[in-house]
Amino acid sequence: MKNSRTDTAIKHLHRHSFVAVAIALLLGACAPAYQAPPVSAPLVAASLQPASTLERGYQIHQVKCAKCHPFENPAHYDEIELKEEIMPVMARKSNLDRADGDAVLAYLLAARKLP
Repeated sequence: MKNSRTDTAIKHLHRHSFVAVAIALLLGACAPAYQAPPVSAPLVAASLQPASTLERGYQIHQVKCAKCHPFENPAHYDEIELKEEIMPVMARKSNLDRADGDAVLAYLLAARKLP
């Protein structure tokens, strides 16, 4: 025969455990992430691309890429990895055409040179 007080206590414990886990996950999700730097004079100076291309890459990133994941510091990746591995996959997943993918890549390559 089950003890109803024990069952109630276990249910209460499970409910509180669930709430504690949910709060911990929520707080972790609210932690500030590395933010995509807007196009600025230092960013333009770090690139061989025109400011209009960098602005286009930034805007596309904000609309397409940031929809699925936060901005990741491109300095954590080497240039070859960005060009040959990451951007081809991400451009395909985001349905970017060649010009838009190139603009995002130009933006990321410039951003990776910022301090």
